[in-house]
Amino acid sequence: MAISLTKKEEIINWYYSKDGTQMGPFELNNLINQIDGNTMVWREGIEWTTARLVPELSLHFPAEKVSSAIVNNTNTASFQMSASNDVVSEPQKMFAAPFSFDGRIRRTEYGISLIIYVFAASLINSIAKGAPILGLCYIPLLWFFWAQGAKRCHDRDASGWYQIIPFYAFWMLFAAGENAPNQYGNSPK
Repeated sequence: MAISLTKKEEIINWYYSKDGTQMGPFELNNLINQIDGNTMVWREGIEWTTARLVPELSLHFPAEKVSSAIVNNTNTASFQMSASNDVVSEPQKMFAAPFSFDGRIRRTEYGISLIIYVFAASLINSIAKGAPILGLCYIPLLWFFWAQGAKRCHDRDASGWYQIIPFYAFWMLFAAGENAPNQYGNSPK
């Protein structure tokens, strides 16, 4: 009679995000049945990231089925593998897409955008006195400012429409954004 002593494997709990709600814990086999390659996932030892980018999950999701959400995020954040095979996101570059309403930006980028807006609006205002047609230059300037404001609202996990609330710009300037991914994308930090 031989007694077999096997070391019990450690169970890794996985979580995923569905409509901004954390779901889990799940074991790996159960997780695979409930997500696709574009779902945000987390386990101890990695940051929240897209399932397709996690080594343990990437084999289950072919690369050719990349969604538009992933394609749109490639210009704002890139990913690299660390020595321990954990997925780590690099910070996004400032002013990567200044006229886009998609994504998230940090307080610093919003503050610089506000300074650019005030300076450019003053310049256009002084120039447009002599040639009123130059007042049309306000259109792209407003588009830039509203887009940056919407992305800053997204960093606070709020709709871009929040920026029309009086004095909400102060909240966007001084309140910290969320560190984890939210419904608007990965953290810009």
